[in-house]
Amino acid sequence: MATSGTKTATKKAQKTPKSAAKSAPAALKTKPVKTAKAVATPAKAAVIPKATIIEAVKPVVAGAPLKKPELIERVMAETGMKKKDVKPVVEAMLTVLGRALTKGEDLTVPPLGKLMVKRTKEAANATIVTVKLRHPNDTSGPKKTIVGDEVI
Repeated sequence: MATSGTKTATKKAQKTPKSAAKSAPAALKTKPVKTAKAVATPAKAAVIPKATIIEAVKPVVAGAPLKKPELIERVMAETGMKKKDVKPVVEAMLTVLGRALTKGEDLTVPPLGKLMVKRTKEAANATIVTVKLRHPNDTSGPKKTIVGDEVI
């Protein structure tokens, strides 16, 4: 019997007296708030337009990097000069180019193109320089001007 008494006692404690709710002023009365339930609605069948390729992109696979000995060999083949004459000139040219780029200078070298420094970052053991190269489509070499009977 004790169990039925405790049940009724808890039920009575949970119920609010109706007379107390009626006696409260209208401004203080609260209405039960309905909470929105998450209802899964099926997604509308969206019409997806077919993709149109505007420009085909060709992947560029970089070959092995050109190292200094190979560069010297190519300059020797291009000029017909001996290695002992070509090597110091190529090394000096690379030194000058490297210093100019690390200082942030833009270079315009007609056969090569225009080198523009985009970013420079100091690392622990090196200076990282991001360079943009604008290379002309006409790679036939420097333009030759004819003045009188001479080709300049």
